[in-house]
Amino acid sequence: MLGDVFRAIARADLVVEVLDSREPDLTRSRYVEEKVVKMGKKLLIAINKGDLVPLEVLKGWKNYFESFEGIPAVYLAANQHAGTKVLRDRMKEILKGSGIVCFVGYPKTGKSSIINALKGRHSASTSSHPFSYGYTRGVQLFRIDNKLMALDTPGVIPPDGSELERAIRGANVDELENPVKVAIELIKRVETFNPSAFKEAYGLDYSNPFELLERLALKRGWVYKSDKEPNVDEAAKALIRNYHDGKIRYYVPPPKV
Repeated sequence: MLGDVFRAIARADLVVEVLDSREPDLTRSRYVEEKVVKMGKKLLIAINKGDLVPLEVLKGWKNYFESFEGIPAVYLAANQHAGTKVLRDRMKEILKGSGIVCFVGYPKTGKSSIINALKGRHSASTSSHPFSYGYTRGVQLFRIDNKLMALDTPGVIPPDGSELERAIRGANVDELENPVKVAIELIKRVETFNPSAFKEAYGLDYSNPFELLERLALKRGWVYKSDKEPNVDEAAKALIRNYHDGKIRYYVPPPKV
């Protein structure tokens, strides 16, 4: 599928890489960025899901990308149609009026949602979870307006990074080798930036990540019939899905430049 993405990039005049505002660094693909540069294409970073983090954090990441890395950037919340005009205007500014834009990014960063918001109506395929029904299949071409065309590419996860990074980047939770281990690592990472995130999300008291999964399983009624033990595997998968749904509130602050 990466081949499809690169073929779409080759057709485009501008590449928009969509990132998750909570984890901009972990949801960017330097591998794809390097390919974009080598192919001589213009690159714009769109920091999406801006409704999940404070405005000063969005401004900080935008400043980091533009001042430190030299990549133009915008922030928006496509699901609320906030910032989409800024994105459209920036694309036209870079393109000097018109052209083909290729949207790339990991699953669940909101590429199709951005296209829907730019068009003002729902016709690009979107889904709450990666690899479930309705997700983007192959490369799709859409008209944003009479000057902009958009290529929506499938969310592809290059075979690198830890299982935690792959989970944050939208890997299918049902295909994780050890979802409990990944969930525990995710809990620890989130608590580094927001110690009360899971208390706020689930209203549960716990002393360690595994106990949180046990209590979440019991709260939801997920127990093994044989011995009534909590099904922590199911709780782990649910917690990872809740992260992608934006129900677990935290963010990584931008580097100090």
